[in-house]
Amino acid sequence: MSYQYLSEEQRDRYRRFLTDPSPEDLEWFFYLDAGALAEVAKKRGPHNRLGWGLQWGTARMLGTFLTDPGDVPQVAVDYVAEQLGVADPSCIKHYAERLPTQHEHAREIRGLLGLREFAEAEAELRVFVASRAAQTRDSRRELFDRAVVWLIENRMLLPGITTLAPLVTNVRAEQLAAVNEHLVEQMPVEMRRELLETLVVPTGKKVSPLEWMRTAVALVSGTGMKEALNRSVAVWAFGAGAVDVGGVAPAKLTELAAYGMSAKAPKIGQLKGNRRVATLLATMRHLEGVSVDDALLLFDLLMSTKLLARASRDEKNAKLKSLPKLRKAALQAESALRAALDTPTTQQAQPPQPDGQAGQSAGPGPVVRETTASEMIARIASMVPIEQLEAALAVIKELVPPAGEDEDLAWRAEPTNRFASVRGFVELLADTIPWGGTDTGAGVIAALRGLPRVLAYGKHAGVQHIEAHKDLVAGSWRRLVYDNPELGERLIDRHAYTFCILEALWSALRSKDVYAVGADKSGDPRVDVSLFVEGQGLEVVDEADPGVEPGVASEALFDAGHADADHVDAAGSWWSRGRSRFEPVGFIHDQELTNNKIHRYVTASPLLCWAHGNPQ
Repeated sequence: MSYQYLSEEQRDRYRRFLTDPSPEDLEWFFYLDAGALAEVAKKRGPHNRLGWGLQWGTARMLGTFLTDPGDVPQVAVDYVAEQLGVADPSCIKHYAERLPTQHEHAREIRGLLGLREFAEAEAELRVFVASRAAQTRDSRRELFDRAVVWLIENRMLLPGITTLAPLVTNVRAEQLAAVNEHLVEQMPVEMRRELLETLVVPTGKKVSPLEWMRTAVALVSGTGMKEALNRSVAVWAFGAGAVDVGGVAPAKLTELAAYGMSAKAPKIGQLKGNRRVATLLATMRHLEGVSVDDALLLFDLLMSTKLLARASRDEKNAKLKSLPKLRKAALQAESALRAALDTPTTQQAQPPQPDGQAGQSAGPGPVVRETTASEMIARIASMVPIEQLEAALAVIKELVPPAGEDEDLAWRAEPTNRFASVRGFVELLADTIPWGGTDTGAGVIAALRGLPRVLAYGKHAGVQHIEAHKDLVAGSWRRLVYDNPELGERLIDRHAYTFCILEALWSALRSKDVYAVGADKSGDPRVDVSLFVEGQGLEVVDEADPGVEPGVASEALFDAGHADADHVDAAGSWWSRGRSRFEPVGFIHDQELTNNKIHRYVTASPLLCWAHGNPQ
């Protein structure tokens, strides 16, 4: 049947009372205003007055007139009877005895409420359902419920369920077909053919290209990173992002992509008409961002678990284990130094006696002489044996970095031995991802893009090849890159330089100074307000606000002069009132909407600004 897609609960409640109306519903729908009371007062008999009042409330709440007013819940009967002063609400059973009276009352109520027949409003309803179907992801059930609410709110009498349910189905199908047709028309014929080929499993392969592109790489290694970037290359090669989809609501693209990401390839291949190609197009557009996000997530995991961060953790653990050994050596060195410092620089000694005067009375008094080195060593040895002191100094030399070197030298030197694990994906990383960044991250992006060229020089890579990016080679990286004793003068250690740039990229991605253009999780959080007010008829006006103290977060409120003013967040979405959260908004600390102009008040430092609610 045409309404079988509806739930049992939807079918049961259509034009009927499924449960007792709430107190709020009684107040809203069954309250008799002055006009209704004046009209009902003309009726003869309490059962006619009560029946008229119940028909009034039923038409307002259900959008229809009940053939048997006895179907109205008792709470509604009692509520209306109380307003009319009917002492015995059970008299309503007599109202159904005369059908012409009910029809007369229905005509009167239609006139008072301005109710229209469905035939008069069908065209308007079709426009409403078509708009919802074209702009939202509403299912047929959701559209049916919205159609019922729209009819009641616009004072239309509900038709039979066998009329309304097929109308919703047909209008939705027409709109989906129009969306699919529009998307297919925007694509070159060659792209359509290539997209359809992704559903076919190639000879010698186990899965289709579509299934391979939809599956994120889980291998955290250089090989896995290369595969993830190749996956992104394959997705971007279709050029789906370049197709003009401006005539299609984002929600519809999301709906198509959701199906394309979850359904099996054979199931997608069975779709009829344009929907098959349209689904593949939306899926590829979705995968363009997802594949980049997955690759950069894998890069983050690789750096944090296998390469730099792991080496750093290992070095820190080694340092913790060596602390008792270092402490013992330091105490021994301190004792030796204290013994040396406590030894006087001069000593008293008896002058030598002339020959032949031994045993005679004392001559001149004691003389002062300087302490000798052997005496100093003997004094130190009495506190710490020389062998132990030499061993302690060797431990200190081993565990304490020389002056002028930072503590990261040891762990940064270790990953350079794993250059082979990153060599295979460096060029793909530089060329595949659509990089973007702030002024701070621009240097990192330039160094990354130039890295394959530096590696191409091989052992002949020199200082002049990285001169433009020398500021990134700081701290212990400077020694590792420039001072490799195995290399000639003005040559650089390209392995160390590669890890230096990869560490700078990793850090910049985490701070969002570098991001992937068009991606979701790894995309740019600093979206300009003008990007999401485009097409709203608004003008963006930047105004300096030197009176605002940098670092003070304020509310990004669009004051449109009414209680339902919308809010805007940093990601470019309109938000309504609801629960709050912090969102980064770059240098904008406050925004106000007046006279169709957005005034943006800017400070000298990035701040956090309030954004409100759930996305519309």
